This record gives sequence, C-alpha cells and structure tokens, in this order.
Amino acid sequence: MEIYKSKVMGFCYGVRRAMEIAEKTIKSGQKAVTLGPLIHNPQVVDRLAKQGVGTVNSVDEITDETVIIRSHGIGPSCYNNLKCKNSVLHDATCPFVKRNQDIAKELVEEGKDIVLIGEKKHPEMLSVAEWAGDDPIIVETMDDVEKLPTMKEAHIVIQTTFSLALADRLIDAISQRVEHVSVHKTICNATTERQEAARELAKNVDVMIVIGGRNSANTGRLVEVCQAEGAVTHHIETAKELKLEWFHSHDKVGITAGASTPDWIIEEVVFIMEDMNEMLEMEEMNLDVHKGSVVNGTVVDLTDDTAYISFGYKTEAVLPIHEFSYPEPASLKDVLKIGDSLRVQVVSGVKEDSPIYVSKIKVDRLADWDVALEAFKKGEPVECEGIEAIKVGLLVQLKALRGFIPLSQGDLRFVHSLQSLVGQKFMAKILEVDSAKNRLVLSRKAVLEEERGDELDEIEKAYENGEILKGTVKKIMPYGAFIALNGVEGLLHISDISWKKIAKVEDALQPEQVIDVKIKSFDKEKQRISFSHKDCLPNPWEGAIHEHSLDEIVTAKVVKVLEFGVIVELADGLTGLLHVNEMTRDPGKKASDLCHVGDELEVRIIGIDEERKRISFSLATLEEKAPEAEEALETEETPEE
Repeated sequence: MEIYKSKVMGFCYGVRRAMEIAEKTIKSGQKAVTLGPLIHNPQVVDRLAKQGVGTVNSVDEITDETVIIRSHGIGPSCYNNLKCKNSVLHDATCPFVKRNQDIAKELVEEGKDIVLIGEKKHPEMLSVAEWAGDDPIIVETMDDVEKLPTMKEAHIVIQTTFSLALADRLIDAISQRVEHVSVHKTICNATTERQEAARELAKNVDVMIVIGGRNSANTGRLVEVCQAEGAVTHHIETAKELKLEWFHSHDKVGITAGASTPDWIIEEVVFIMEDMNEMLEMEEMNLDVHKGSVVNGTVVDLTDDTAYISFGYKTEAVLPIHEFSYPEPASLKDVLKIGDSLRVQVVSGVKEDSPIYVSKIKVDRLADWDVALEAFKKGEPVECEGIEAIKVGLLVQLKALRGFIPLSQGDLRFVHSLQSLVGQKFMAKILEVDSAKNRLVLSRKAVLEEERGDELDEIEKAYENGEILKGTVKKIMPYGAFIALNGVEGLLHISDISWKKIAKVEDALQPEQVIDVKIKSFDKEKQRISFSHKDCLPNPWEGAIHEHSLDEIVTAKVVKVLEFGVIVELADGLTGLLHVNEMTRDPGKKASDLCHVGDELEVRIIGIDEERKRISFSLATLEEKAPEAEEALETEETPEE
C-alpha cells in the first residue's frame, strides 16, 4: 500500500488563529467559555473543555467568564448582549467571515438589496445574515432561486466555505432573473486550494481518506470532490475509525483533511495507516497463496449464503454470497452445486488458522474492464443501472464495475439531480476508463443526443415524403398544442387543428390524446417543428363542396362578425360570406345588429367559386333584392377568411 498526503490540508488561517486565541486564554489562567463550538471539530472542542474552556450555546448561560467568540462569528445583537453583561471578549471570528459581515453591514447601510449564498443552517451564514438587515434572503439551492422575489438589483455575498462550482451555478441562475447583479466573491482561498489539491490526489489513487468533523461543511465538500473523481472515499473523524479491510497491499491511498482538523489527528491517522501497511505486507510475505492471487477451485460445500472452495491449499476458502455476483442471488444453491469449478480471487490476507476469503466478482471485474475498454475504443454504448444519486452526479453499476455519471452528462437538459435514474437501467457511453485507478466515467447524454439525431433524421424523411404520423398531445396552450413525436416536440397551431372554426383548443384536443399529424414545417438545425392535423382530415373543398348546389337552403352557424357581413360555417366545415346586403334591405343596419357569433341561420347558397374556395350566401327569408343591389353585390370583393 502506497500512502500519499494532500499538498494542502488541515487548519486554515482562520481556524489556526482561533486556536491560538483559545490557547493564549488558557495559559493566562482566565476562566473562559466559547459561545458555540470554537471550530467544527468535536475532538478539538472536547480537548479545550478538558483544559478549562467549555462551550455555551447562549448569552444567558454566561456569568463572569471571559467569552471567546467562535470562528464562525456572531451577529450584532449578540455583541450588544455581551456588552450589557460587561463580558471580557476575545474575538476569534475568522477574518474572512468578518469581511463578509462588514460587506453585508455596508450594503445594508447603503440601502442595497442583498442575497446571501450559502447553507441556511451553517453558523457562519447565520452570523452574516444578522448583519444583512431584517429577514435577509439566503439562497442554498436552485429551488431557492426560483422563489426569489422580483428584484432590479442583487448584491451577492457568499459563505466562505461554500462550493465554488455550486456558487457559480447559483449566480448564473440569479442573473437570469435579476437585471443587475453585483458579486462579492468571498469564498476563502483556503477552501478552494484544499478542494483542488484533494481533486488532483483523488485522480491518481484508489482510496481516499478524508479526515474531519462530520458537522464540518468544508470537510463534507472534500468528500464530494473525491467521490466525483471516482476514488473509493471514507470520511473519518479519528484514526479509531480506520478499518484494515478498506485497503489492499497494492492500493494507492490518499489522505486529506478539512480546515478544522488539527495536525495531531492527521498525524495519528498517518501513523496507524503506516502500521496497517506493515501488517498487510507481513500477511502476504513468503506465502504461496496471497491476497490478490487468482486461483481455480472446486465447490466442496454449500449453504444458502456461503460456498466453500477448495483450490489445493491446506484450508478451504470462503466465498460469501455478496462476492459471487451483482446483484447477488437469493441463494447460492440456486446458481451453484457441489463439484462446480470456479475462478476466484483471494481478497483477505492469508494467516495461519484464519479463514481465507475469496471473490468471484473481482475476477469478473477483470473481464468486465476489458469489455468496458473495448466499448470505449469503439464508441459503443453499454447498459448500466443507477445505484446512488449524489450532489455531483450518479453512481452506476456496469456488470461488476462501479462507474460515475457527472450531473452535466445525465440528461439533454440541465437537471438538479439524477435521483430519477436510481434503480433504472439505461444505455450510456464511456468517457473515461482506467482499471488501474478504478475509474469509469460515463455519459447518458451522449446516447440521448445520438438518439435525438436519429429521431430527427426519421422526422426529416417523413417531412420530405409527406407522411401521416402518430403524435401525442403533451401540452395545451391558448394558441395551440405541443405534440410529441418520437421524443421530439413541435407546435400544432389552433388554425391547423381542424377545417372547422374552433374557439378553444380544449374543444378539440385533450392531454395524452394520440392524433394523426403531418409535418407542416421542419428546421433540423434549430429542432423546430410545426404540425397540421387538419391536413390528415378530408378537405371539404375537395369533397363536401360537390354535395352542394346553387339555390340550396342550408343551416349555417355564425363564426365571425365583420363590418360588411358575417362568416358562416356549414356542418361539413365549409365556410363562406353572408354579406350584410343579403341579410337586410335596410341600409342603416350593420351585421352586428342582426346576429352574433354562435347564431344558427337558414341561408341560401347564391355563389360557389371552387377555384378561389369561396361560397356566398343569402338569408333564406330575405325578399328579392332590387337590380341595383344585385349590381353592388357583384362588385363587392369577398374577403378571404
């Protein structure tokens, strides 16, 4: 086992300063307390308590003690309460946190609108919020951005230990909603340096050990960073939590620590790990069979959850059910029988009078790495299954291998989480494969983009051939409906739904309804499509018109009122003009005086022009018009609908 320490880890400047203030207070013999835990490390807090510096959680608990202000800072009201008690104060607030407080205070005094980016329950954020005026806005997630009130400007102050990547995404989202954004980038350089150093180390090792309090935000982010790089990551507070089974003799192991982790805890972890390394080496020294050996064996005994394998060594090896395959079978008796031959790998140190444990999964993984590498070289997709969603992406299972899909590679559009893919099987392309580093990075987005390209090709072909297709109504709007076709959506305008006039889209269509459509227009580059449903229906001007003749009396419905007449529609969808002169002989009457939209009238067909697709009507009850009226009507231009 090779052990590597991160270039940057342990106490940052602000934490080290707070510790120096506490230690100086102890040496002076003053009776002192810290208002809240001095730093986010329970072991340090316990050690201070044993040295006489306890912790109180409110000003009311303070009597005559000297008060040390914690590194995360406090608000103005708390300072005032301490002054009222005449308490002696030693302010250990981190200078970078203090800068955030001062920025917030100045912005409030200038009457600026402030948005704080950080963890709502983090003590640093709570202290800065008190300096930011009454009821300040705190943004922690994209959902918080969506809930922002209407603002013309926003002055952004960021928690010193917040994730730089997440902060940038939140700022971009706020900029989409607020006209003017001013950003005070107050993330501490020490936080960024630790994350970058941990990221570089995690890329080159098999296992990462992250040391720090579980209540420490910056330590938690180091864990996320290491996991995102594909390293098997263990978060511990002290050396007591280390487990020998986490390590193999050939592993490369990296160590990093949060900004609140003292040197003595880091040194103890390194010492214990070096001791473990010696144990691993001694276990495998001078043995014919050692950890990592791949052997051929025979099943000699079998239970539901354990198989016993003989491979010529003096003792039989134990194959637990969880080391047989993934997913594991309900019972090993369902998949094995005595006498079966298996190829397995020794996964435990070989000790005298101790059982040897073997794994079939690890042997399978060797072959699976070859499969993954071949798929990567050919650019072929592979099937995987989502097993755990984390903040930065999704952990997946590929045969016997574990892989990682970054958040940006999970879908065609940006999503906040890939939780919906947990338990789902889907195809993905391999972006990076390195069996030596146990690193497998995949992209579901790449497969979806290829599928989208194929779908657009099919749509383009259907458009060129004028094919009738099946589409699904996905969303209804006042001006039309969005239709899904092979995963691609396009617009069906209200005017293209029917040959008849419809007042509302809901009168003709319902969500999830499957309808026939033709592609009216298609822009492959912009992925824009418009559909027509009425072009899939009989055109009344090609069929129904031949069932009518001049002087025929029919029932028509008023669908539009114009200044010079009304547009009426027959039951078969044909529409035409009923001129005001064909409604009344009174020249002072307007069409709107005589009827309204929705009225049904008995009309006579007085003109049919198939070439121009126009019909003219007259009220059936209208008396014969004078010759001069006839001449006036003939010269009137009938408007297109």
